[in-house]
Formats: sequence, structure tokens, C-alpha cells
Amino acid sequence: MKRYGTYFLAAIAMHMATPGTAAAFKDHASASRACVECHTLTREDAAAALRGVADNVVGVAPGPFPGVWEIDAEKGGKIHPVYLDYSLKYFFMGQFIRLSDKRNLTALRYSDLNRVDVSSISLKDAIVMGNRAAKKRIIVLSDPTCPYCVKLHREIKKAVAKDPDAAFYVMPYPRNRNDKATYRKCLAVVCGKSEKLLDDAYEGKELPAPACRSEAVNETIALAERLRIQGTPSMILPDGRIAGGYMDADELLSLIR
Repeated sequence: MKRYGTYFLAAIAMHMATPGTAAAFKDHASASRACVECHTLTREDAAAALRGVADNVVGVAPGPFPGVWEIDAEKGGKIHPVYLDYSLKYFFMGQFIRLSDKRNLTALRYSDLNRVDVSSISLKDAIVMGNRAAKKRIIVLSDPTCPYCVKLHREIKKAVAKDPDAAFYVMPYPRNRNDKATYRKCLAVVCGKSEKLLDDAYEGKELPAPACRSEAVNETIALAERLRIQGTPSMILPDGRIAGGYMDADELLSLIR
């Protein structure tokens, strides 16, 4: 069974994708609800079937199509959607993509299951892009030397130009905590509290030496570790869902509509 635990961790690393409404998954599952009249599965039975694979089973529901159960399984402090067939002989890991709209149903469910408490995140050292008085706020954990972070930064500028009621709170940090050069670059931005310095950092320009001894970058590194964020860019939405990866301005704004 140990080898399944390894596969489980590898598969769930792929789940971080653009989140949308969690109802998208559940609506799709409605077609399989009629099967529940003939088939049942308790959390205890699911936990027994996944013994050695998951640490705990927190939920069971009809899957995205008939014949499959969706299991909300805890592993490594996160909850992941995995799948069992009705015979309980086959265990599915990976992502279900709905072809009609190309939505990643597994990623939608993952982001819904792993919401974070946004109120617990301090924004005092974040660099604000957009209107500080905006009601719609997205927290961005990003590395100015990460190519996709650089691309995302350009799209954030477009997004705030399109929607004056959107703001992005950027918290720069090095995705490799041993990268001292990037650490100093992030600290220089935080010390300067300047969107111009932030832009310069993402444009690859030389920055002045940090003008303060703030712990802000260390705190962002600790935040990413606490939330088990393993890649950049990552965005924390107002409702606590986490979205990972690059997206264009319209996709960004769709997250907060």
C-alpha cells in the first residue's frame, strides 16, 4: 500500500488550478444521484477501502458520473478529492475535466475543500496594485524571478485598469528560500512600499539595497509554508480559495465576480 501513498501525493500536486464555483462539480454530479438509491457508501467504509492511502476520510458524495464515488480524503494536512468505483475495487487519482467547458472539476473541488482564513493574513507590508478602497481583494504570493509571476504581474496591471473596484495585494518572496539575491530584491520592494519598485523588480531591473530590516519577507515565506503553498504565483481569493498559476486579466477578474 505504501506505493499508493506516493502516487497519491504526486497526483494531488496537480490539483491547484483556477477555481470557480464549487457548485460546478456538484451540479455535474446530479446525474449520478439516482444511483444512490441502489448504492450507499459510509465514511467508515470509504476509510477502510483507503486504509494506508489517506490519513482520514472527511466526506463521501456521488461522483461526477454514474458508478463513481467522490471521496474527500485528508492527506498531509490537506483535503483532496479522490474517487472510488461502486465495487470499491478501483481507486482513481487525477483530474476530471468536463469537456463541454474544459473546467477542471477536481481542481474546483480541491480549492473549495481547502479554503483558508483570509482574516488571519496580515496585509500591512503588501504592495497594493489598484484601488486601496476596493472591496474585491486578491492576495498574491509571487516571486519576481519566476517567469509566470512576471507574466501574471503584467495581467494584474491590466485587470486593475479594467475594474476600479479590484485590488491585488502583492507579497513578494523567493520561492527558493536559499536564494539570497531574490530575497534581497523582495525586501527592497517591501522596504520601499512602492509600486514603482515592484514593477522594476518584475521587469528585471536592478534595485537599490533594502532600506530597512523588516521581517516581512520571512513572514511571507512562513505564510506560504503554513498554507502549504508549493508554487508561484499563488493567489488567495476573498472567500479563502487558493488559485495557482498564470491567468490573463479577464480570468483574474472572473475570480472575484
